[in-house]
Amino acid sequence: MSNEETTQLLQKAAQCYVEAGWLAEACRVWEEIGDYQQAAESYEQLSNWSKAAHCYQQTQNWSNAARCYLMCKQPQAAADCWLQAGELLKASWIWADNLQQTYRVQAELSNFVAETETEALEIELITARCEASSGKKAESAIRLKEQLEPLLKQPQKHLYEWALKIASILTRPDLTALIYATAYRAKIPNACQKWEQWAITTLGDATGIPKEESAEELATDEFEVVTVNRKGEIIKRVWQQAKYFSEPLGNGIDIEMVYIPGGTFIMGSPKEEKDSNYSERLQYYASFTLDIGLPLPKEKKNNSERPQHQVTVQPFYMGKYQVTQAQWRTVANLPKIERDLDPEPSRFKGENHPVEQVFWDDAVEFCARLSLATRKEYRLPSEAQWEYAARAGTTTPFHYGETITSDLANYGASGYTYADEPTGEYRQETTPVGSFPPNGFGLYDMHGNVLEWCADPWHDSYEGAPQDGRVWLDNGNDYYSHILRGGSWRNYSRKCRSGYRAIDGARDFINFDVGFRVCCVVGRT
Repeated sequence: MSNEETTQLLQKAAQCYVEAGWLAEACRVWEEIGDYQQAAESYEQLSNWSKAAHCYQQTQNWSNAARCYLMCKQPQAAADCWLQAGELLKASWIWADNLQQTYRVQAELSNFVAETETEALEIELITARCEASSGKKAESAIRLKEQLEPLLKQPQKHLYEWALKIASILTRPDLTALIYATAYRAKIPNACQKWEQWAITTLGDATGIPKEESAEELATDEFEVVTVNRKGEIIKRVWQQAKYFSEPLGNGIDIEMVYIPGGTFIMGSPKEEKDSNYSERLQYYASFTLDIGLPLPKEKKNNSERPQHQVTVQPFYMGKYQVTQAQWRTVANLPKIERDLDPEPSRFKGENHPVEQVFWDDAVEFCARLSLATRKEYRLPSEAQWEYAARAGTTTPFHYGETITSDLANYGASGYTYADEPTGEYRQETTPVGSFPPNGFGLYDMHGNVLEWCADPWHDSYEGAPQDGRVWLDNGNDYYSHILRGGSWRNYSRKCRSGYRAIDGARDFINFDVGFRVCCVVGRT
């Protein structure tokens, strides 16, 4: 077998490992054949930052290597990589902030001449950071305040992160508030939401930020909630009510937003829940992987739905339905914020069918346009918000109970069964939203129809997950990892469970079973 043929087989083996979720094995193969870019990106997906940094170094992608070294708390290595990338100022920030090497910063910058406004601002912030750690806090605060106007002209996220770090070290909440306000004016994503979280934590009731909108002013929806046994037989019917408001989009199109009351729940799946540790095997590819000396990995368990942990979620609004094609088309025709939107992306056409074939960035753009048009803050739900809303107070695998049937959801019901229910109809396409009974919060299609994007990047487990329902950004991979929830028309029922987490592709992953629904913060006016 030639070297080229061996390489091709190894590439196929690596792809098989990826499809089965065995990324560590895929990374090992990619490193063996010298495909360090693929290995680096997958190591990031595994949050193995040190390995990712090493592989990025092999491709001389110094900026990504520096970022990964910071994630694994190796600031000196990160600074060295920034130097290799020709980014002296970013290296200087690390020397000033992480390593407290003030004298080195001064020596390196003594002959540095800023050629752009961004570089000039970076120098001022680095200098303010040095002053903050060397007893010159008054000078640092004055210098930082003087940079607010230049910051407004430089809408780059890292500049605001540097400025906020300095204000935190100075223990100056007034400066922190001014920096957040400047970030909001500069249209830095999520600046308003982050400021509100900081303000409520720091200032409490003095902020004047509404913590909960009165549901008395909202319209009321009445609906029937059903519960089934293991055979899929309905054993309970209860009428419930939910509050909601309708957001008009024009041309007779609106989005109905259901009020989700705050509360505490247990996020994740218990070990005894069927298929909560499901992992595909690579039987089809076993022969050729063994032929070229690659062992088929042993069956391993997927613990991405654990550990179970308690989460307290604040009230919010969530779309009663998945975003429809009519809603998508209307918003896609609003003014562009960051990227163009295809008004007709879906494979399965229908005004009230969910929009599909939507990138994660497209869903974010939809929310941004909707927010600007309505002057309310719309966004994708956090993963915790999504699961809290899907469960609606239940602890069973599905909000319907111990199983689902094709009378209750649109999924691949013709083969695999979850409990003791009979097989059902496999429709092979989406169905109009609201075709099946809602859950206890009055939300429809939380199981099946289309997978739904969440705001969170992927994490391999819930170790270290926040307990307040916010988007979990720490140690996540913001390219490969954004979460998909809820299952789709072509998934078996095990992938439609309330606790199931999907990582079917990168944020630019697109398929005809991927859509989304939106959230809106309470205190929306």
